[in-house]
Amino acid sequence: MAADPSPGCAAGSDTFTVPNGQVGFPDGYDGSTPVPVMFAFHGAGGNEGSLRGLWENTPIGEKYLMIYLKSAGSGWDHNADRSRVEESLAAVLDDGCVDQNRVFAAGHSSGAQMIVQLLCNDFSEFDAVIPVASSVYCQGWDPVPVLNFHGLDDEERCAYGLDDCDGRKDIVPYYTSNECEDVRVDSDLDVGSSCSGDIDPGCVEFQGCSEPTFFCNHNDPQYGTSNHGVPCFATPAIMDFLGRFDP
Repeated sequence: MAADPSPGCAAGSDTFTVPNGQVGFPDGYDGSTPVPVMFAFHGAGGNEGSLRGLWENTPIGEKYLMIYLKSAGSGWDHNADRSRVEESLAAVLDDGCVDQNRVFAAGHSSGAQMIVQLLCNDFSEFDAVIPVASSVYCQGWDPVPVLNFHGLDDEERCAYGLDDCDGRKDIVPYYTSNECEDVRVDSDLDVGSSCSGDIDPGCVEFQGCSEPTFFCNHNDPQYGTSNHGVPCFATPAIMDFLGRFDP
């Protein structure tokens, strides 16, 4: 799909700010050539610098205009934060130069839950989503491409009454919304070579879907001894997944 320049491209400014977050500019950003944009939602207890520290100096930060958002409280809440997300999105479109056909969202833990809450409440501005350790808030939403990361033994998702250590519940609304068959095949996602030999990304692709639907049910023991963190192979997998939407 050809690029759809946002209104801000007309201004030609090579810098701008957003409310409720920080902007990370990709290499060569000139304010007049539309680039893809990713909204990044931190985990509970984090801030706009949490995912910035993880992704800024990687191929993700080099290619994508990154909007590192900050929740109103220690974690994300739809009632408190939806308007803040909408304000930031409006600023990006009005003041930045982005491709309106490539507006993506990634989030970790509470940030992934915020993405799910937005989808459950008819927010349709994201062209693809990348939740890491999300959980269930509703049974479905409008179809949207997804790369879902969930640990095999996520202690955070075992707790709080969620009973979803391995993501078997978490993945259901994604493949249901995308009208997939309950058939999974090993995916061809690039998972790089930075993980140790005993890490299994566990990435599969659902078949027969209306939108691409990937599930990486990994065993990377980040975030203490659980599988709740952003896995070691996330960056190359994200780059491969989002690269499929390039014009």
